Amino acid sequence: KGDLDGAEALYREDLEASRETLGDRHPSTLTSINNLGRLLAAKGDLDGAEALYREDLEASRETLGDRHPSTLTSINNLGRLLAAKGDLDGA
Repeated sequence: KGDLDGAEALYREDLEASRETLGDRHPSTLTSINNLGRLLAAKGDLDGAEALYREDLEASRETLGDRHPSTLTSINNLGRLLAAKGDLDGA
């Protein structure tokens, strides 16, 4: 298994820089949000991942639209996470 803590520090650095440089709604920032969410989910921080996935989904819908491939990926990621948490109604 890789160095998840080291990866998390780098993902957080990337997200912070993306927010500062590109803004919260830029597609690259949304990718950074999603990447950190995936890492947190892999580490077992499902609540932290859920917050990021929800932020990503809301921003993707506002920025890219409901049917953009990235928005659909965000929907899928949040649904899978909610299912993993046992929230089958939410999923």
